[in-house]
Amino acid sequence: MATSDAEARKKEATPMMRQYLEVKDRYPDFLLLFRVGDFYETFYDDAISVSSALNIVLTRRSNGSSAEVPMAGFPHHASEGYIAKLVRKGFKVAVCDQVEDPAAAKGIVRREITDIVTPGVTYSDKILDDRHNNYLCAVAIEKRGRERVAGVAYVDVTTAEFRMAEIALDGLKDFLQSLHPAEILISSKERELRDSLKKSLHAEAVFTELEEWMFAGEQASRVLAGHFRTHSMKGFGIEGYEAGKIAAGVVLQYLEETRQGSLQYLVRIGLVESSESMMLDIQTRRNLEIISSMQDGTLNGSLLEVIDRTRNPMGARLLRRWLLHPLKQLEAITHRHDAVEELVDDQHLRDGLRQLLAGVIDLERALSRIATFRAMPREVRMLGGSLDMLPQIRALLADTSSSRLRQLMAELEELPELADSIGRALDPEATGTLRDGGYIREGYHAELDELRAISSGARDRLLEIQQEERKKTSISTLKVQYNKVFGYYIEVSRANSDKVPAYYEKKQTLVNAERYTIPDLKEYEEKILTAEEKSLLLEHQLFHDLCASTASCAGSIQKSAAALAELDCLASFAWCAAEYRYCRPVMSPSAELSIRGGRHPVLERIMSVDEPYVSNDCEIGQSQQLLIITGPNMAGKSSFLRQTGLIVLLAQVGSFVPADEAEIGLVDRIFTRVGASDNLASGESTFLVEMNEAASILNNATSQSLLLFDEIGRGTSTFDGMSIAWSMSEYIHDRLRARTLFATHYHELAELEERLERVVNFNATVIETADKVIFLRKIVRGASDNSYGIEVAKMAGMPPEVIARAREILAGMEKREIEVPGTRPVTPQIQTRQISLFEEEESVLKKELSTIDLNSLTPIDALLELKRLQEIALGRNAR
Repeated sequence: MATSDAEARKKEATPMMRQYLEVKDRYPDFLLLFRVGDFYETFYDDAISVSSALNIVLTRRSNGSSAEVPMAGFPHHASEGYIAKLVRKGFKVAVCDQVEDPAAAKGIVRREITDIVTPGVTYSDKILDDRHNNYLCAVAIEKRGRERVAGVAYVDVTTAEFRMAEIALDGLKDFLQSLHPAEILISSKERELRDSLKKSLHAEAVFTELEEWMFAGEQASRVLAGHFRTHSMKGFGIEGYEAGKIAAGVVLQYLEETRQGSLQYLVRIGLVESSESMMLDIQTRRNLEIISSMQDGTLNGSLLEVIDRTRNPMGARLLRRWLLHPLKQLEAITHRHDAVEELVDDQHLRDGLRQLLAGVIDLERALSRIATFRAMPREVRMLGGSLDMLPQIRALLADTSSSRLRQLMAELEELPELADSIGRALDPEATGTLRDGGYIREGYHAELDELRAISSGARDRLLEIQQEERKKTSISTLKVQYNKVFGYYIEVSRANSDKVPAYYEKKQTLVNAERYTIPDLKEYEEKILTAEEKSLLLEHQLFHDLCASTASCAGSIQKSAAALAELDCLASFAWCAAEYRYCRPVMSPSAELSIRGGRHPVLERIMSVDEPYVSNDCEIGQSQQLLIITGPNMAGKSSFLRQTGLIVLLAQVGSFVPADEAEIGLVDRIFTRVGASDNLASGESTFLVEMNEAASILNNATSQSLLLFDEIGRGTSTFDGMSIAWSMSEYIHDRLRARTLFATHYHELAELEERLERVVNFNATVIETADKVIFLRKIVRGASDNSYGIEVAKMAGMPPEVIARAREILAGMEKREIEVPGTRPVTPQIQTRQISLFEEEESVLKKELSTIDLNSLTPIDALLELKRLQEIALGRNAR
């Protein structure tokens, strides 16, 4: 809206609406919730958006000489739920409250912004999932020569996790997809990048454009230095990462602009190093179903569902991060394995630790609410109780031998003075809210006790007044009562109104009673209310001081919380290992991968007792680097690929693995190309999606990578698909030399074993009987030459006549003829795929055929020659 129009609107508006418009001008990109009495109201376009999002009535409000304006609102006491719904729908909300008593206001009630809630900045339990992080992320692009580097910083304000990274621009999408941020801050000049990221990230991600000046290097450095109260960031290990520092500075500026109060509990920032953990692209995360299933996108059927036996939300969030970022450093992996092994071998230690962890609250999120003065007394009291448990956990770990468990024990920083202070201050029996008071213990503060005594004594005096007035008036039912509107009063029934003395001053008339006051009652009412008001204010101040004292220990509490979360993950791994019969993998820097009796960690948990999961061996290494796996659909090829990937992933996360034995050479990345799907939104066909993913793998894999390919090339013609699959296999074998499992329906690829020294054939075995095929789901040495597609169709419930006819057609094709009822046998002709070579002049084809040495042709060469002859038959230039 033009400035002149906005000013005109303000002049015509009522005083309250002018106040609204002035606040709205400062927060144009936010839904403004404007407190009016007991409601939060929205106006103009905000009201239309809120009405639609919340499915509430849209009304209109008069606005002085201006036209009526759209209005929608909801009760303030239910605001948390409504705000949560708005934020989950991607809105950013600014809350404007009345900050003075309307009765005492001169003119318009003063209002101020008291809270701002966005998808990436919220502390509400109604929005957050306690087992997921909620990240606010900033992306800053820096040009270095001809390249552009992406600096990424992200923070979870509810846990104080604050990290930054620098990555190549072409890796930004994968990084953000693994992070799954709720809100992304980006410069207004990077709209092309924003639009590109929007297409690739989850639909719920909200992008917030910020002014370009916020992304200046000097500005970011000042903000970081000011927040961490240091002249240099060298002590944080982030010097030299300019793009990352800019992104981190933008995050802090945004938090300050959104009025998040004290941020001093954000005491550290960490650097994400690519050398420390593995990057998993979205295809690998999806195909291996690491944190969600491909079927419905939920936790059900995922690796996380099986492996997560954590007892605490902090551990659950950390485990999720671990699964998405497996380790690449042998020493760190070994330390985790050592700790898990000790916990597996000592059931008393494992069970005791898990029991204690279950009794600890979510220290990270509790601390963030306390530090920003959003916590309730009960939450602070529970934090104190959890601090009291740290000595017990340390005592349990005192005799452990693994270095990681002992290190974690040392990181549990006991805070006896803080725990004692919380215990002395807060009444464990109190159930009231901050507004109600009564949560500070008696004896904690002398002045508070004195005020409470005055209030309590005055109440006793009120009972005396009641008895005295009953005697004076002979009204036995006379009562001294209280409500918030009229304060203290004497209530007399209508039947006794003729007995009321003249000195009684009437306050209210009801249907069946009259309410009065007297001088004595007024005097004691003033004493009570004054004492109660002072008591409540003092109690609030004492609680505020206690929260501030707790926040001052943020670094120690966060360090203990991180240690507890890791202990929870390790104990979860140990529980799974003991319960599911997992083995400790032997890790090495070699290129070997040897699995004996490997099992799919998810499928084995959901298979029925009558049909247990069939284990398989897997050997990949120097002598057999590329395994070609043939065999029918539904015979277990895809499961074998996925279980191999999951076993490697679990090993490098630090878990034991579902196998009898496993020896795993470190992998730098796991790549998968599994299944077929299109991307209609981007205009990409199934085959193009498949080729994009395959190209990305070939361009990013190294000799240390693990490659899992399932059915490459099936989205195009047989010749094209087979040629691509063959060529890719050669490229991987000769150039990448990466450990690879290649499942295919092109049985001709088995020929590669004879041509390439490190290619080995395997197949999914079946047993053929007279009338059916039994899939054994066992992967064995050798190649297969039958896909048993008709048997799979029969298992799927195809009508019997369709199955019978398919068998006839298959037999005919194998004999080069098909019986069509009512006609003579015909040579199969399939447009664009099978074209008769003998409809052209025979002399040309005979000449070409006579030059071919069939004895020297491999199957793939024969196919290529056949393709060339087809080109001749179609009249194209094949030479």
